[in-house]
Formats: sequence, C-alpha cells, structure tokens
Amino acid sequence: MKTLDVARRTSDEELSRWIKRLSLILVLGVLAFGAFYAADRWRPAAPAIVDQQVATLEEAVRNNPNDIAVRGQLADAYAANGRFEDAIGQYDVIIAAGVSLEPANLGRARALQALGRLDEAAVAFEAVVAIAKDGEMAHVDLSLQAAYYGLGWIAMEQDRPVDAITHLERALAIRRSDADSLYLIGTAFLATGRAVEAITVLRASVTFVPVGWSEPYIALARAYEAAGRPAQVAWAAAMANLMAGDSSAAEPALLALVDGEAALDATIGLGLLYETRGDNDRAAEWYGQALAIEPTNNAAGLGLSRVGPIPTAAGGSGS
Repeated sequence: MKTLDVARRTSDEELSRWIKRLSLILVLGVLAFGAFYAADRWRPAAPAIVDQQVATLEEAVRNNPNDIAVRGQLADAYAANGRFEDAIGQYDVIIAAGVSLEPANLGRARALQALGRLDEAAVAFEAVVAIAKDGEMAHVDLSLQAAYYGLGWIAMEQDRPVDAITHLERALAIRRSDADSLYLIGTAFLATGRAVEAITVLRASVTFVPVGWSEPYIALARAYEAAGRPAQVAWAAAMANLMAGDSSAAEPALLALVDGEAALDATIGLGLLYETRGDNDRAAEWYGQALAIEPTNNAAGLGLSRVGPIPTAAGGSGS
C-alpha cells in the first residue's frame, strides 16, 4: 500500500511539512524583487547558503579527513541538499571508522529510503535498532523511534501491514504523541480490517496536529465508512477538503452537520475554518458552540484561546 512519498520521511522534509502547517495560520511575507540599472554594476550572484555550507564542510573534510563530527555534518548537508548518494558515501566512511554508528546508520537509512532503495534502507534501520534497543535510554531514544518508524513505513510500502503495526507500536512506545506514527499505524489497522482501532489512532493524530495535512482525515473517512458512521464520514471528508485548501467545499458540508451526530466535530471544524480565514469573531463563535456541547473539550478551548473571546452578540450560527 502506498501511503506517503519517500522524500517526506527525511528530517528535512518533516521540517518542510511543519512549515506548511504553520502557513495555515501565519501570513507569509511578500518577496521583494530588485533590478540592476547598469551593466557595470552587475556582480555575480552569491552562492546559495546551503551551497556555501557544503563547500565549507567539504574544505574542512579535505583539511582534516579524520574529523568524524565534521564529516557527519557534511553527510547531513548533502542529504539536506538532495545529494543522497554523496551523503551515503560520507556515512559509509563514518561507519567504517566504527564511531557514531547510530546517527550514521540512521542518516544512511534515510538517504537510501529517499532513493527508493527500501531493502537496503531497512537493513540500515535494523542496524540502528540493534545498536540502540538495549541501551539504558532506549525508552526515550528518538533515533531508535525514527528507525522503528522507518521500518514501519517501509513495511507499508511493501504491503506488509501486520509487520508495520509491530514496528509502529514500538515507535509509539517511545514517542506516544508522534502524529506521523499514529497516522501510519492507522492506515495499517485499516489495511488489516481493524477500523475501530484505526479511528482511535487517526483521531489522536489529528488531535496532536489538527492542521496542515489532509491524509489522516482521508483515512478517517475510510475508517468511519467501514464502521458504518455516515455523519462522521461526511465530517472527515469535509476536513480533508479544508486541509487541502478547499474551504469553499468544506464550509457547507460542516454547516450541514452541526445539529447531528457529528455536531461537536463539525463545530470545531468550523472554528478552524474561520480561524484560517482570519475571521476570529466567527471562529470564536464556533469554538464557543463546541464548548457548549462539551465544556472540557481541549481542542475547542485551545482554539478559543487563540482567537479571543466570543463576541457579545454571537449567535453561534456562523451565518
């Protein structure tokens, strides 16, 4: 089963996805463009910052090839710049030296994963597990957690959802709040016919990270359909539209649900919708309506704290 893009699984791409999520509630700056007015004022453009960093690290490695720390930084910089083969070459030197084996094997695994060489990546992830699983700090080792996640992701790519569940449960034992692991194990539960368990973990994934990705909502719609809950299917589909940037489709679908079984979810969804539009008054009304349904709801309470108090004349209808 194909669930996610390979490149998204590197640390650099995770950062990119966080930036995408933040962009839903932050105003992006406008880039200013200048022009050269005379040919004699032209100067060659300076190299990109990442290229400058790579060049500096390459020079440092040439000057001191035994400096493993700098070589590791160069390997990471290559990976961040999409030069995965070069990164693997540097990680291999570090591994051959017999030092920094856990981070080097993890970096190598991610680079192989990005290249689509999944069997080799799995071997490298297993090397991380072998190094770290019996360590004193294994229960909080985020590199070990990342290795288990990588093995789970590969298992899903190779249509082995049962194996994926085993790996992802181990990842979640280290980091229970990891939204990516929760989402992926939800898809594995779905693939094995465990819709109720899928709903539990998929809802947890969007509780921890409610905006910026449509995938868990799409999976939730499938899980609710398997569980025979049509109102929740409609809510999840509307939220998937909202997260994909189609608020015009999400709005009427959510409004149609505010008096039924999915009322709490729909009202919170409308709060998010108007918050992302910058309409804080209407967002506050809907978060307030959600709190009227469930006064202890954390998502609604946090939403209301972001957008401010409910307007005095609020009717709660949002219309």
